[in-house]
Amino acid sequence: MLFVTLLVIGRAGPATAQSPEPATQSADPAAVPPAAATPGPTARDESEQNIVTMPTTQSMHRFGSHFRITHRFARDLRRGGFGELASDLFGLDEGAVIGLDYRFAPTSNTQLGIYRTMMLRTIQFSGRYDAARQSETWPVAVSALLSVEGTNNFRDDHAPAFGVVVSRTRGRRFAVYASPTFVWNSITPSASGLIVTDPPDENTAYVGLGTRVLLPKTTYVALEFSPRLTGFAPGLGTWGIGIEKHTRGHLFQLNFSNSFGTTYGQVARGGERSNVYLGFNIARKF
Repeated sequence: MLFVTLLVIGRAGPATAQSPEPATQSADPAAVPPAAATPGPTARDESEQNIVTMPTTQSMHRFGSHFRITHRFARDLRRGGFGELASDLFGLDEGAVIGLDYRFAPTSNTQLGIYRTMMLRTIQFSGRYDAARQSETWPVAVSALLSVEGTNNFRDDHAPAFGVVVSRTRGRRFAVYASPTFVWNSITPSASGLIVTDPPDENTAYVGLGTRVLLPKTTYVALEFSPRLTGFAPGLGTWGIGIEKHTRGHLFQLNFSNSFGTTYGQVARGGERSNVYLGFNIARKF
């Protein structure tokens, strides 16, 4: 009997010891992880390096790269009826002005770029410095840009440019831009149709104005207009309208504009008063 009693006590003791009262959670607020912050109205989330042609203030991560293809079809969409345009696939059967753009970020607030377009075989070298970024205490982002371009594969008609880009964004849904730019030697002797005898000025100052608006999910509408302020200013200021689709790291934009120009010097020379050209941009960031 004594053996049985000791055996029962020996089995019950450990079972009681292994059944403590449930631990209560700490009431210390510091021990509770904070909830994720909700982006406010000043949160900045730009979607691309360009609107249609004019630059934005979107930064790249250090050692990041960005590649872009610009394509402008040569057919004026206002020339001919609908049936004639449809038979020509709305200009796709015509020739096109194509450009290739590559940018590299040696730091998170600087960019170096090279861009070549078929228009007069122009090559543009550019650099950009992101001087300020939009935050809770600073209402806008500011970037400074510097470039020089030349026709005939950078052999002729060099045109330096300097500009500033100022932006204000509201999350991913809305962004507005202003980009005052000054281009030296904007009148070039080899620019077809732009030869002017004794021009009042060979330089141009213009301001690019643009916006990008998010539609449902990943589709955007982009608008821009670049009126000239002073200097050599033939034709009409360039404008562009684009509708674009974003995926992870990719962009495809279908656009309409009144110019083939995609460099700072070409934008300074303006566009056609009545012509409309179909085009597209394709971009990829790494």
